Amino acid sequence: MKTSTITNTIKALVVAGAILGTTTLSADGGTLFNKCAGCHGKTAQKSALGKSKIINEMSKEDLVLAINGYKDGTYGGAMKALMKGQVAKLSKEEVDSLTTYITTLKKGK
Repeated sequence: MKTSTITNTIKALVVAGAILGTTTLSADGGTLFNKCAGCHGKTAQKSALGKSKIINEMSKEDLVLAINGYKDGTYGGAMKALMKGQVAKLSKEEVDSLTTYITTLKKGK
């Protein structure tokens, strides 16, 4: 194998590793939940500002529906605009990771 081919292969592997590492870090549900905890509580046990559902009681499917609904403006009441800003940039993978994490916060788990 030529040196240039080896060098290009190594460069490609380094770039791929960086991309995969970033994706893994950005999709960590616990880290993503940190910005939610201020209103929803450390274990998602609070009604945010007294206006939301208690999210640790929701199913994963309902959480996904709510987050995606906030993103596209089809879900929510009094906190709709605030929540849209909080979730607007979440990727599909991040929504999955976040909602999976929230379901682990249910009592007894």
